[in-house]
Amino acid sequence: MAILIGMSGALKGQRYEIERDEFFVGRNTNNDIIADDPAVSGQHFCITRSGREYTLCDLGSTNGTRLNGQQVNRSRLKPKDIIQIGALEIMFDGTDVDVEETVGDQPRVEVVSGVPVAPPALGGVSPFGARKDSRTAWIWLMVVLGLFVVVALVFFVIRIRNV
Repeated sequence: MAILIGMSGALKGQRYEIERDEFFVGRNTNNDIIADDPAVSGQHFCITRSGREYTLCDLGSTNGTRLNGQQVNRSRLKPKDIIQIGALEIMFDGTDVDVEETVGDQPRVEVVSGVPVAPPALGGVSPFGARKDSRTAWIWLMVVLGLFVVVALVFFVIRIRNV
């Protein structure tokens, strides 16, 4: 049986068995996986099963669906593939999955035309979990630097008055 495993965000560590021929993922509550992320569409993608073959299909999502770093419309899945939607990563796995043999240079994915660019929401995605936000550190650095400038200015003014 094929499964999806949440690798990041709110889905991290959760496992979902693909038990039907169509399996839907998106923000709407009628999906098999409800992905609560503003960059995820209501019905973002679907995985269809035909025998032991599984196919990922983007459902016209606003921000697109990425498979192993490539933005795709439709692609045959193989074990350990990483699906990215918004800031979420989901791994496809399974022991009963037929792996397509590639012929020559024929790719197994239908890549969306144009230069692949990660959505802005993926900036903090990492296979090791969410990246820590460094904004707080920068704010503290600016506050300390500002205080240093004020102290130096006061010292300079006192020095000038004493001359």
